[in-house]
Amino acid sequence: MGRPGEIEFAQLLFGGIGIMVMMALAIVIFVLLYQRKLHFQQSRLHQMEMLHQKKILESIVASQENERERIARDLHDEVGASLSAVRLFVNQIQYEKSPEEMKGLAARSGQIIGDVVKDVRQIAHNLSPVIIENFGFAGAVKILLRRMEDAGMDIRCAIDDPADVLSSYQQLVLYRIIQEVIGNVVKHAEASEITFDLHHGSSQLSLLMSDNGKGFDIHSSQKAAGMGMSTIRTRTDLLGAKLELSSAPGEGTRFRIEMPV
Repeated sequence: MGRPGEIEFAQLLFGGIGIMVMMALAIVIFVLLYQRKLHFQQSRLHQMEMLHQKKILESIVASQENERERIARDLHDEVGASLSAVRLFVNQIQYEKSPEEMKGLAARSGQIIGDVVKDVRQIAHNLSPVIIENFGFAGAVKILLRRMEDAGMDIRCAIDDPADVLSSYQQLVLYRIIQEVIGNVVKHAEASEITFDLHHGSSQLSLLMSDNGKGFDIHSSQKAAGMGMSTIRTRTDLLGAKLELSSAPGEGTRFRIEMPV
């Protein structure tokens, strides 16, 4: 039988070893649980990221389809109708005996063909960003707004050219958003005035577009879809920007876009 001191030392030794083993097991269990939780969180984040990317892809595809539908509609409604009218005039010329009538039909056909050329150029302009290359972002936007002014609208415009803070891709996406919004004003707003204000600092760009038109119910998904809001939001997301929309029947519409630069 060992001496009391040795027994006490052995008990302390085994007790310390036991505590250390328990602490080691606790650490192992904690690490395993932490890794399991971390893996679960990473898996969840990955799923959320995949879902977000899927939604963006679906929005891009929808945007492309909407663009194709718009082009087809423009070709059918404007170019197709005009060419059909020209065809009727040309066919009628062969049955006319009076030179004056023939000249009149030819002149009307030539006028319509001139309009068709303008329509085709406009459709091509909407497809191609060449205007930005030729006139710069600010110049291209001013051309858009000048067309609205020529149509009788009162335009209030202030543009701080963002060419120094935005890449070519960002300028193109932002230009497409502006095109879509202005197109909505022309097609739906029945407005007489457009306010356009774009300015930027060293870290943020702000764009405000508003009109005094009839407005709409922003909670109506059908109305928002008709105004291409999904396309505008998708392009805004591509810029990493924040979009604020406010409108109500009879109160006009206001778009505000803020994005980091």
